[in-house]
Amino acid sequence: MPLPTVPCTGKTVVNVITEYGCAERDLIFECIKVKKVFDEFALRDCVEGVRFELCRDPHGGQIEPQLVLRNCTLCDVDIRDISNGTEKRLRFSGKVCCEVYGKDCKGNIIRMRVIDLPCNSGNLSIGPDGELCFNFSVRREYPDATEENFRSLIHFLDQERFELQAFMEAVIDEDNNETSNEFLVTSLGVFLAIKFDAEVQLCVPVLGYCEIEEVVPIEENFCERFEFEGIPSFNPAQLDKAISPYNAK
Repeated sequence: MPLPTVPCTGKTVVNVITEYGCAERDLIFECIKVKKVFDEFALRDCVEGVRFELCRDPHGGQIEPQLVLRNCTLCDVDIRDISNGTEKRLRFSGKVCCEVYGKDCKGNIIRMRVIDLPCNSGNLSIGPDGELCFNFSVRREYPDATEENFRSLIHFLDQERFELQAFMEAVIDEDNNETSNEFLVTSLGVFLAIKFDAEVQLCVPVLGYCEIEEVVPIEENFCERFEFEGIPSFNPAQLDKAISPYNAK
């Protein structure tokens, strides 16, 4: 069922308060495109006994607790309407996989591949190249949504005009982060945030377009800019006032 067309033309007159008193202004209607977040949720999971293989030994033999996740991909996405006669509901499912990196005590970035997870790993799994994957299947209820708003959600799903955004962070046990022969066995905690949004068109009243001021660049040379530089502290500290040598008498 397509969404109804909302007229977005014409204008009206409103009274506005200015610095000179009350005045009448034309209020026109404009159609703008924006990204609207229709829903969002966060998940967490934690597992002990995760085994990583490192591309090299870290300096100091330890990995910092906060891991670095890169090149995350969202796959196997499925969103379904599972409403019944009285409840408006959607089910979100999919998988997010990220490459895992760690930092040593000098800040060096080291690739870490997940090579083993215990059998009771919950939502976590291993990607084809040792990525860390978070599998999710969540039922969301919308008791406060009007029939029109929920039809909008279904419309975007039917038209495949939606986008899921995934954000993932992971930490390891700071008391168990020592590596051995380029391997690390530790506990792992993962947070996952999912946002469901779509590009929508809104009909909004506006007073007009903002005036764009032309900025004229100011020409100045290096020495003119240098006159405004702060005095360095030196080592050891010296006088806090600079005297230009060309002003000396």
